[in-house]
Amino acid sequence: MILNQQEKYLVNFPRLGEYVGELRRALRLGRRDYNVCFVDDSEIKRLNSLYRGEDRATDVLSFPWDSQQRQPPSRARSRPARPRHENRSVKERAALEFKNFLGDIVISVDTAKRSARREGHSTLNEIRWLILHGLLHLLGYDHESDQGQMTKLELGLRRRLGVAGD
Repeated sequence: MILNQQEKYLVNFPRLGEYVGELRRALRLGRRDYNVCFVDDSEIKRLNSLYRGEDRATDVLSFPWDSQQRQPPSRARSRPARPRHENRSVKERAALEFKNFLGDIVISVDTAKRSARREGHSTLNEIRWLILHGLLHLLGYDHESDQGQMTKLELGLRRRLGVAGD
């Protein structure tokens, strides 16, 4: 699902929907899904402060649904859902209902526009890059703690999907 919670940038839903489909195929996500939400700098600054303790706007934040379930796509397996039973706890029922949900990606369009202008490419291209980056975080990759795996994968996917910039 793509949500637009800002008014400064006209979101091209069809183009972004196509791109999300390309990402789904490239990363072999199968039935796993995620949301993308566009906000302005003031909202992403609020979220960044609240969840990361950093009182500043940023370009993208990823909020994994269940960090225990994340695994890189190469090891991911799709299993059929178990039948629901009324004696399951609320937590167990929620886990089943959201078992294929990766989480949410929140993008500041204000910051994306500034970055795109600075890098010399379109805002749409910057947003595509940020969706990819955020999705890799939802899948469990972390460029701050790995030995370059996320960056290598991200750069390869950017080339493959035609997302310009380095």
